[in-house]
Parts: sequence; structure tokens; C-alpha cells
Amino acid sequence: MPTNSGGGDCSSAEPTVDHIVWSNGRAVFAQGHRVVRVPEEAEHVGEGIALVSLHEVSPAFEDDIVKMCDLLDEMGLARVTLLVTPFYDLKRINTFEKNPTLAEYLLSLDHELSLHGYTHISSSGSRAEFADLSLARLNSRMLYAVNMFEKAFGKRPIGIVPPRWQAPRNLYNVSRSLNLRYTVIGDMIHYHTKNRVLATAASVISLGERIVDVTRAVVEMELKGPLQVALHPRDHANENVMNLLFDLMDRLGYRMMGYWDYLSSL
Repeated sequence: MPTNSGGGDCSSAEPTVDHIVWSNGRAVFAQGHRVVRVPEEAEHVGEGIALVSLHEVSPAFEDDIVKMCDLLDEMGLARVTLLVTPFYDLKRINTFEKNPTLAEYLLSLDHELSLHGYTHISSSGSRAEFADLSLARLNSRMLYAVNMFEKAFGKRPIGIVPPRWQAPRNLYNVSRSLNLRYTVIGDMIHYHTKNRVLATAASVISLGERIVDVTRAVVEMELKGPLQVALHPRDHANENVMNLLFDLMDRLGYRMMGYWDYLSSL
């Protein structure tokens, strides 16, 4: 896994590796993907651990979320992280205020509820909502997001994983100031409660499409390196995703759990 060299020209271009996706049971390659360096002070999440989340949890995908949660339960994944976007696509119909029965359903489950942005879309239309925000705008969106979350669920989100796992480093401080217990950016997990920084070796993020992005993960999977595995509500109908999950669990022997389940065990 790449590590911080501790020096060098900060202005130089970041290296890239081939882009790998999982499709029809095999790895497919595309070109150039950014390598994320891990700070030297970070601890590593335990070997053979996969931190599993269901992202884009919103009334926009209500039926898919119910089907996906049922499927996860059947697979024995009874405690994962549900990443909630409270004002998805800036549409009032996608708020939990307009869909209280979905909020009640999510509260009835044994899953962790954490935050996944505010609207999941930036003013420019990017799905990486937080990626280029100033501190003032980031703070504003986080305040709105936490307030809407609390109104919907009657409690504060445990942590924050930003859309597309991308955000300025300022998100760590904003999240901490709002009394969230952890913040994830890329492969880094800041555990605010214990002032610890942890790293996963790679991430597998499904976008609800036919192919599943396993960039940088193929080698780490075989070595049982710690992973983040992000599922999309539509994945209940995606055979490639299901095959990947079964492979991680059955052949490779990964322990699948939510972010807070793992952090609170440390």
C-alpha cells in the first residue's frame, strides 16, 4: 500500500495506477486512477476487516433500500452503516420530513445511522458534493445536514462519510465541532472520540451500476487487507455486487461490519 514519502515536491503530479472494475466475475481494466497516500501517523484497520456501508440512503430509493436491507439481513450482515443523505438532489420530495415512515423503518433496524452529505450534489452538478467547498460553505452544509438528520431520526448522526468519499480536510474539524464521533475521507478514518487516525488499504465503492469499482482493491483483497465496501441501494439487483460480497465473506473470510461497530470495539 502506498505510504507518505515524507518529502518531495508537493506540486508534482500524483501518480496513477490502472483503474480496475469488477464485471461478470472478472477484473476489467481502464486507465489512470489517482493513488491516495496514507499519512505515516495513521494506524491500520485490522487485517481481514471490511467496513460495510449502504450509501445514498434517501427516500429517492425507498423501495430499493428496503430490498437491500432485507438482502443484507439474509446474508447475515445485520449491522452495517447506513449513510443518510437528508435532502437528496435538493428535492423536497426526497426529505424524510415528507417520508416519515422510511425514517421509522430505518430506526427499527439494528444498523448504524450516519451522515452522507446534505444533498449529494454540488452547485456545479458534481456528485462529490463537498469536494471543492470553502470552509464557510462546508460548515453551512454540515449544519443543515445535521439539523435535518436530527429532525428525521431524533438523534445526531454518529459519523460522516462524504459523497464519493471526497472532502477538504476541514471536514474533520467541522465534524468534530458538531460532536460527530468520526469522519471518513478517502481511505482515512478520523476517530474523534479517541483522537486516533486509522487507514484502510483500499475501497470498493458501488455506484449502483452494472460494474463495481474495485480500483486498488484486487491485490489487497487477496492479502486480506482492510477494506471499505460501499453498497448502493440498487445493488440488490446487481449479481456482480452479490458475487463480490460472497467472495469476500466465503472464500476470503472477511469480517463484515459497520464503521461504528469497528471503532467502538477499539
